[in-house]
Amino acid sequence: MAREAGKKRQKTEAHDEKRNEILRHCATLFDRHKASMQMLADEVGLGKPTLYHYFPSKNAILFAMHDAHMSALLAGLDEEGGSDDPLGRLRAACIDILRQIAEHPGYVRAFMDHYEDLEGKMRDHIRAQRNAYLQRVRSIIEQGIANGHFRPCDPELTTLGFLGMCNWAYKWYPPLAKRRTPEDVADAICQPFFEGLSLKGC
Repeated sequence: MAREAGKKRQKTEAHDEKRNEILRHCATLFDRHKASMQMLADEVGLGKPTLYHYFPSKNAILFAMHDAHMSALLAGLDEEGGSDDPLGRLRAACIDILRQIAEHPGYVRAFMDHYEDLEGKMRDHIRAQRNAYLQRVRSIIEQGIANGHFRPCDPELTTLGFLGMCNWAYKWYPPLAKRRTPEDVADAICQPFFEGLSLKGC
């Protein structure tokens, strides 16, 4: 029984790794609005029937990219969830976004540019993830206001402003990623924002 379980686990791991490989190869093609399953299969070097074995549709591939991106960002918030330093938590969130842009630029472009292409339960799932992430970042800002780290401000608009600043980096950060680390860039773009938000020095 143990040997059968081991084989099943290896098979599952191999299947998941192949799915991830497909996602990495296909990500760049979603900038082409008319990319077909045949084009995606050619990009990965698979026959179209084999690609359908891993993903039943182009939208399923797009959904998997969205889910991978949001799952990584939510996991990053979980790692920093025990900190009482709201500025440190926002900095960590910005670093996570920039790291995703640096390591998976295709996923992030698909996330930013092709959310409207998702339909039905797939779109509902990603919307729920996006809303959960938005609310958790907002809660960090609300915590900072409540404990006196941040000046009084509109939490909703401040959250949107912060995420807009971080997310827009998908347009310009990929070419810089080999020269500037996510930590370096996060500090550079967040410093003016944080100085305006912080009560220190007032």
